[in-house]
Amino acid sequence: MINFTEIDSDGEVWESFARDFLEELGFYIESAPDRGADGGKDLLITEQLQGQLNKYKFRWLVSCKHYATSKKSVSEKDEINIQERIDGFNADGFIGFYSTLPSSGLNSRLTQLKENGKIKDFRFFDGKLIENHLVRIGYSKLLLRYLPESYKKIKPKHLIFNEYFPIKCDHCGKDLIENHHEENYDGIVCHAEILHDDKPNEVIAVYYACKGDCDKHFEDYYWNEYKAITKWQDISDLAIPLFYLKWIMGTFNELESGRKTYTKEAFNKTKEITLALSQIVMREMTEKERERVMALNSLPDYI
Repeated sequence: MINFTEIDSDGEVWESFARDFLEELGFYIESAPDRGADGGKDLLITEQLQGQLNKYKFRWLVSCKHYATSKKSVSEKDEINIQERIDGFNADGFIGFYSTLPSSGLNSRLTQLKENGKIKDFRFFDGKLIENHLVRIGYSKLLLRYLPESYKKIKPKHLIFNEYFPIKCDHCGKDLIENHHEENYDGIVCHAEILHDDKPNEVIAVYYACKGDCDKHFEDYYWNEYKAITKWQDISDLAIPLFYLKWIMGTFNELESGRKTYTKEAFNKTKEITLALSQIVMREMTEKERERVMALNSLPDYI
């Protein structure tokens, strides 16, 4: 899904990417030490861990290796003098930040160091784990900066608000946009509508559903209970900016013309889907734009 070969194989940009990625995860970047004995650059990062009675800092030495072009795994021969490097920077543990996979030999070596009490812990951020983080909400800026071609293909969710708004199937509870980047769209937005001859048609419910059994459940329910027909829009279509705007304008036009009325519940659900879909249609705000929004929100309404 993500092509890490977009990042130059010389390692410099990969190291910058590792720094920004780990900072986004919540680690504090203490320093970017000089190049290690293996020729790669080691970062020093810390995190706050919660103990039984108190918080304490845990320092990680991060080794960056970028072998995506050759596709070779990172072996123990690529990571020399691990213990000496950790001791030299007074670190507690080791993180391998790799665009490929660690070898079984390297994993065994670090496991041995941990079991012998030479290091407290170790972790690997391999290409797949890094990818799993990048396709989540809130990482679009990193993708756009370092992996622009992959960004175009994935169409990541953007953190428009301060928290993520899921779109959950109203029958089974599945989040219908959580994995929208996989292009396996199986979610729809539906209207249950009562048709009238002598007055505007009435939208009595708006719901989200998985295609198939979940949708059929609601279709049968609204027909049997209210003789209401159901109309649907594919969420994958609504994620296309032009169709998203056409859908919003179509709703405005229906309300303005008086051709349809909405129950309060149905109208609120329409507003909810409009907000939630913006996370996969719109871009994230820049820091300057966020500051502007905060400044405008601080002004009283009468100005």
